[in-house]
Amino acid sequence: MSGKRKVNKTALVSLLILILLIAGFSGFYLYVQVKTYPAAEEQLALVYENPALLIMEESDLIKVTPDAVNSEQPAIIFYPGGLVAPQAYLYKMGKLAEALQTEVYIVKPPFNAAIFSVNAAARIIADSQLEKVWVGGHSLGGIAAARYTAKNMELVDVLFLFGSYSDRDLIEFQGQVLSIMGLNDQIINRDNYETAKANLPLQTVIIEKEGLNHSDFGNYGLQDGDSPGILPNEDVIEDILSAFEGEIH
Repeated sequence: MSGKRKVNKTALVSLLILILLIAGFSGFYLYVQVKTYPAAEEQLALVYENPALLIMEESDLIKVTPDAVNSEQPAIIFYPGGLVAPQAYLYKMGKLAEALQTEVYIVKPPFNAAIFSVNAAARIIADSQLEKVWVGGHSLGGIAAARYTAKNMELVDVLFLFGSYSDRDLIEFQGQVLSIMGLNDQIINRDNYETAKANLPLQTVIIEKEGLNHSDFGNYGLQDGDSPGILPNEDVIEDILSAFEGEIH
């Protein structure tokens, strides 16, 4: 009889643990959904209405293909910022795809945290049979992109960081690194940003733009704690394009 009670007690404890785990996961999932910044509807509509772009959304990525694709231009893999909907980057990355005539892959990470999908680029490269790529991201997404690059230097032509930094040593990286930082950015940890410059190779180009804030790299409104942006949306796109076309060789 005592053995049966022990079994029942063990089963009850296991059930309670399972319930707590499910409740904890559900609570975390709801928190992520509530805290995630959604894409601005106006810019999102413009992307889907653009006849020059084909948007294909899958469970773990969004692929943007322009009408004209230059086979010599490496594809772009982009990691979104933390707790920002990946769709919030479609407008600006779509403009980049058109201007550079290349395909853009936007990662859709679990819980909208790119740090959980550092190796997403590897899957995209394998599935799409890409030979060389430009990899980058915004904020936490930039950190994820830098971590991927640090472990796969031979596969990356260009690493680009928007309002971000590398927390991994990239001194031996032979590709180009482009870092764009807004001087109105009130979100990034400035001490970490300055310290992390030591992780970047000599060929890194750093652009620090007056009037640009942290939220300007996407289209999801003003992030809590950020400085109000003073640059029109199209000016931000032009600055990004100019940096890519002028600094990446």
